[in-house]
Amino acid sequence: MLKYFFSLIFLILGATTYGQQTDSLFAVRKGTKFAIRYVVRPRETAKMLAYRFYISDNVLQYANEYQDMRKLIPGTVLYIPVTKENYATVKPSLLQENVSELYYHVTPKDDITVMSTYVGITKTEFRQWNALKGNTLPPEQPLFIGWVKMIKKDTTNPDTEAAYPADKKKKLVVVDTVKIPVPGGLDSVYNRQTSNGLSVITEKGTVAFFDKQGKNDVYYGFHNTTPKGTVIKVYNPGSGKTTYIKILGPIPGTKLFTDSILGISNAAREALGVVDTKAWCELSYSPN
Repeated sequence: MLKYFFSLIFLILGATTYGQQTDSLFAVRKGTKFAIRYVVRPRETAKMLAYRFYISDNVLQYANEYQDMRKLIPGTVLYIPVTKENYATVKPSLLQENVSELYYHVTPKDDITVMSTYVGITKTEFRQWNALKGNTLPPEQPLFIGWVKMIKKDTTNPDTEAAYPADKKKKLVVVDTVKIPVPGGLDSVYNRQTSNGLSVITEKGTVAFFDKQGKNDVYYGFHNTTPKGTVIKVYNPGSGKTTYIKILGPIPGTKLFTDSILGISNAAREALGVVDTKAWCELSYSPN
């Protein structure tokens, strides 16, 4: 038991580990500052969102001055201000739970000088954060821009972490994703390798798709740090779709895979809802 406990502690103190959420937060530029584009969900109120993102009701209202905040309609787009109260460019303690990494999609007018100025760090630091060279940035490239404080669970109060009120009109249906079949039964292999998802490492970045001839009943891929035969769970936050990839070996050193953390056979594009040759995805796999 103690051995299992210390194994979990070791994973937590690693870069990304057991129990970590996989949803990536993206910011946009609003004037001279960043803001998180947020889509209101059922039963959410302005007070809930202000609590969740560590800002005041007035700050939230001012950032959305043309919205009626008295009763939010599900699907309404709000902008959550990124402020000195909820944003940091210095990595918080690994044991601090209510912190998430914040990302940004490059626009045509962005370059490293502009981005480092907005973030408030040096160009050298910004290059190191994102493993960049030079001063230009490809449009739509995702960039890491710091850390934001937020309650990861749906809560109304960051002190008590009281849950959102239940929807009394709907019956809660729990979907057992383990039983949902996927090509080649790779979900079962993934669950076996990760102790049913209890022991995982997570990674975020660009994946590239390559042509593979033959049967498409199993999706294959290349990854630099996992052994051959490892199954990686791949989540596309852009489409909300997930699939599983069986690793063949390390990523080839060709132009197709430049700046990619994973290469995936083309057959998996539809399963992930991808139409381009590359996509930003989130990976989960066994640390062994």
